[in-house]
Amino acid sequence: MTTEITSHRCALDVGGRLALGFIAACVAAGCRDQPPRPTAEGAPPVAASSPAAVPSASGAAPPAPSALPASPALPAPSARPLTEKEKQALATYKAALARGRLATKKQDFKAAIQAFSEAIAADPSDARALAERGFAHLTAGDRDAADGDFNAALAGAGDPELRSQIWFNLGLLRDGAGDAEAARVAYANAHLLKPSAATRGKLAGRSTCTVEVRKADLEGAELVKEWSELLARIGTAEEMPGEATSEAAARERLCKPDSRWADSPCAGDPPWVFPRDYMMYVHHSNHVVFPRTPDGFLVVNGGHSGGWPAHCQGIRSVSGSVEGGLLVVEGTFDGAGAVFDGEVNDEMRCRDGASYRERTFYDARTGRAMVALRWPAGSEANVKVQGGQLVVSGGGCDERFRLDVGAGAGTNVSTK
Repeated sequence: MTTEITSHRCALDVGGRLALGFIAACVAAGCRDQPPRPTAEGAPPVAASSPAAVPSASGAAPPAPSALPASPALPAPSARPLTEKEKQALATYKAALARGRLATKKQDFKAAIQAFSEAIAADPSDARALAERGFAHLTAGDRDAADGDFNAALAGAGDPELRSQIWFNLGLLRDGAGDAEAARVAYANAHLLKPSAATRGKLAGRSTCTVEVRKADLEGAELVKEWSELLARIGTAEEMPGEATSEAAARERLCKPDSRWADSPCAGDPPWVFPRDYMMYVHHSNHVVFPRTPDGFLVVNGGHSGGWPAHCQGIRSVSGSVEGGLLVVEGTFDGAGAVFDGEVNDEMRCRDGASYRERTFYDARTGRAMVALRWPAGSEANVKVQGGQLVVSGGGCDERFRLDVGAGAGTNVSTK
């Protein structure tokens, strides 16, 4: 039995679908009209081979794909004649993109970021300018800004070569942050989209599976023994009973229908998902509750949506299930409007970010978190329990993990 709930958050996307070109990739004024130029197999699919390096005009960086998707702001010339306003926006975009590339080549990252921001303002659908700004942030050392730009660009980029370039730069970013597994996955995604000597070099014999695998520093499930203890653990302030209450009263408080969540969180068979709002609806947390027999509950932190600003956090769906004696919590994050692009007081500038799926497996007897896996939404990767093993297939994956499940793990979790 699987129980699922989606947290519906205000996710504004005023910029529309976003849209990289890297410096020395193509002349801005002609980038939209020229056919894509071939890329040498040995050339890295990025503008640089390390976060600190800046390519020269004659360096190894391959040309960025020049075929851009038509955008609502700047329709393709073949669709209809451009209006004067659209012509002006296109000219502004090309000029700003050219200035940004020149400034990046000169390592004037402040000017590059400003120019790419102007290009994005002129054509919000252009992932290339957005990712080039991310590269400028990356080479300038602003990893947080680079991460936001790369993820937003990834959400709007349709061309496989372009997506490969963005994934490669995300690999550089994650390498710089010391996250070897996340970097491996980014390079694996780049390699799957467009194999090259650069991606093979970065992977260096490591797995090309595009599923990120985490086994360390995972938060386990918490055991609580009664409804009143569960209420104290996950209840909101208005649900708190104050003085000691009966088990029936505690269950009633937790399971009462709420108009925000459509019906009672206890409707249907367990496991149940209890969504909870905190801090004036800014922070939204999901608790996945697995009843144990003969007593108690195992409570899993299913992740949250929210933060600052709240409506730039996308939408997370969370579900729980029991598979092969393992507790499974699955989360799906929809990155629509999940990237904040602007000053802290300008909450209206939300852009699309990368979407992903994740599955975390817990020992049903002890609640120990055993392994967590994450992969991009839309990937062909598939994760399932089969014959006492965790099988990961598709998306460049052919992996099997034997999990050390506690004895009797499959007999003490109720799904009724």
